[in-house]
Amino acid sequence: MSEQRGLRVGFIGAGWAGRVQIPVFRLGGLIPQAIAASAPANAERVAARHAIPDVHADWRALLENPAVDIVSICTPPALHTEIAVAALQAGKHVICEKPTALNVADAETMLAAAQAAPNQLAIIDHELRFHPQRLHLRQLIKEGYVGTVLHVALDRLGGDRLDATRPWSWWSDAEQGGGMLGAVGSHLIDLARWLIGRIESLSAQLQIGHLYRPDPVTGGMRPVTADDHALLQVRFGNGAQGVITASGLTPAGYGMQILVVGAQGALRLDNRDQLWGMRGEAYPGGEWEPIRPRHAPANLEGMPNTGSFAVGTLYLAQTLAMSLPMGETMIAEAASFYDGLVVQRALDAARRTHQQGTWERL
Repeated sequence: MSEQRGLRVGFIGAGWAGRVQIPVFRLGGLIPQAIAASAPANAERVAARHAIPDVHADWRALLENPAVDIVSICTPPALHTEIAVAALQAGKHVICEKPTALNVADAETMLAAAQAAPNQLAIIDHELRFHPQRLHLRQLIKEGYVGTVLHVALDRLGGDRLDATRPWSWWSDAEQGGGMLGAVGSHLIDLARWLIGRIESLSAQLQIGHLYRPDPVTGGMRPVTADDHALLQVRFGNGAQGVITASGLTPAGYGMQILVVGAQGALRLDNRDQLWGMRGEAYPGGEWEPIRPRHAPANLEGMPNTGSFAVGTLYLAQTLAMSLPMGETMIAEAASFYDGLVVQRALDAARRTHQQGTWERL
């Protein structure tokens, strides 16, 4: 790959790629080069909107394109394993959307393929690890701001699944990897591990809001098998406890928030990505005080949106644009395929504990 011409990305899937990744990757210094999608018309539409040179009829053709250096897999989870393994075998770097796969066995297959290609990047797109305020939060925890961590709460609350007229899609199908637990819970589980440490055990409750949704193809009603709301209780290896809530059934939901409570202080990242702290002699009866950002703010000019995921994507793209040309395929903050496997173990355990009403050690 030539350092002068930059790194060229091929996108498989037109949804998330078209809304966020393509424009933000470009702002971050990567070159959108090619796209393929299950519906060719969608690929053509996104390519025209974002001036992408190469449009392929299917993902296999994209993998054969010598102009593609990095493959970004933005498909439903059921396709992740096959595409990721094939992309690595084709000599491409790989960024795979979450959740990693449908189950632990598939995630193990992906990890084996990554281990067989040590000179290629293989990461899960947990872009929130690159978000400046979340990086700052992690650094403060490690520096002892809160002392011994006692308990944490990670929430993403929204009302997007309350709309009964929202049509059935793969999001409604557990067999295709749909559901709030995988789509959002995977991010929160990864953040919990990254911020606090190894999750030792967990128990989960899952809920479907509307048992049927209108089928956009037949016009009838189709059963929903994937969760719209996930509540997890977790225990960490270091003794801390936590609650993780990924909800699409919260009216006027406020988005994402993280609370970390320790013996000597507490930290809170609110839904506007403002970091707050509380410690000192008055703790725990003091007031929350804003914490001055440690990292330079992102240049948001030209960004399609400025949500947390878009900002994290920008910093991820910048990191890859700087690191990969120098031969660095082990990115310190990135979620590796091993991290993806560990999160997948938690997701599979969450589904089992929901069915059995038990706790499970990981």
